[in-house]
Amino acid sequence: MEKLIIFYQSFYENLLKESICDDIEILAWIPCDTIPAVTDYIQTHFSLFQTTNLTICLMTSKFQIQAVIRQFLSILGIDSSQILDIYQLYLHKLPIKQYQQIIRSCTAPLDGMIFGISHGQAGILEDLLPGNALNFCSSSQDIYFNTKILSALAEESYNAICHTKYIIFDMFDYTYFNFGTILTNECQNYLTANGFFCENRHDYYHSQSVDDINHCLTEIFALRSDTSAFQRFLTLFPQIHCPDVQEYHNEYRKLMRPDTTLHQDAIAAYLSPSTPVFSSIQRHVYEPTIQFQISNFAEFLHLVYCINPNIKVIGVLLPKYYVVEETEHTVNQLWKPYFENIVSSFQENYANFMFCDLKNLTDISHNPDFYQDLTHLNFEGARHLTNYIVSAISEHS
Repeated sequence: MEKLIIFYQSFYENLLKESICDDIEILAWIPCDTIPAVTDYIQTHFSLFQTTNLTICLMTSKFQIQAVIRQFLSILGIDSSQILDIYQLYLHKLPIKQYQQIIRSCTAPLDGMIFGISHGQAGILEDLLPGNALNFCSSSQDIYFNTKILSALAEESYNAICHTKYIIFDMFDYTYFNFGTILTNECQNYLTANGFFCENRHDYYHSQSVDDINHCLTEIFALRSDTSAFQRFLTLFPQIHCPDVQEYHNEYRKLMRPDTTLHQDAIAAYLSPSTPVFSSIQRHVYEPTIQFQISNFAEFLHLVYCINPNIKVIGVLLPKYYVVEETEHTVNQLWKPYFENIVSSFQENYANFMFCDLKNLTDISHNPDFYQDLTHLNFEGARHLTNYIVSAISEHS
């Protein structure tokens, strides 16, 4: 009898368990929401992976977690042919690029669009905004990639976006212009999730070359159209229903906005003296990146004007949990005026751009029940925050 070990993102646990074939021996169901959970399990159960006739299934959207699993399995002598990335096969009906998945769920011309990073992805509910709106935010999405996506939408889906009345731009934090997706450890997670390839930059410094990263991405993206791998997937999970664009759009929003709440243990761990508090983009000034992103934001605003000169662009900063805001106050004494000077210059030069700093909304930032973690709102927190944004849209319309 064939034997399976299944690493899965907890969000997909019920889906997999309800659709798996009855004639397969399951050696282990292993949650893989975090890298420590994965490494701890493999290190304490390594003999399990020496079983004969073994297939290992990976159901996770996180490239880094999957890479760690594959690295450990390689050390244990597991051949790559024994590993099946069922997450990509599950998404076989969808386009590779995430923005295309989102825009193809659109059933009417848009009144509003949301761009930005994971804070806006989790914390701004498009269904509560005026008219018909879509959220194009993504984790670790810098200004360059937001501009790249808007440009692609203008080229591919002009009729859907040309009557847009407003754009909300989640600007992450006072360090946003100092942030470049391709220069971070989240680079491959972002590229895999959003369907882009890596690009050469003058300040690129990853241990893997751009060519090596793109070779890996090519293999991942090609799997969605691999018919033999898909038939293998259906043999293992004959009852599974793979989502179309509209179904996945609804599923994706639930995945990004869980109803979990911030745990006191997470707060205590953050305040622990052994926990690094400030990120590299808070500790260092990357002047080439800043100038690059200033140029990209100017291009974004110019492109908006070309699409429709009446579109209002509202830049926003969302509140982190107050413990984080208080801890980062010191470093933000440097970054806040720097950021505000850049933003002010854009307000002077682009009449359609305005900015709202929502970090001081203490009724949100002091409520742990509004957060899924220290920096991202959960669904209830997003509902409250979006009401403030609706007011901002009304004021500037």
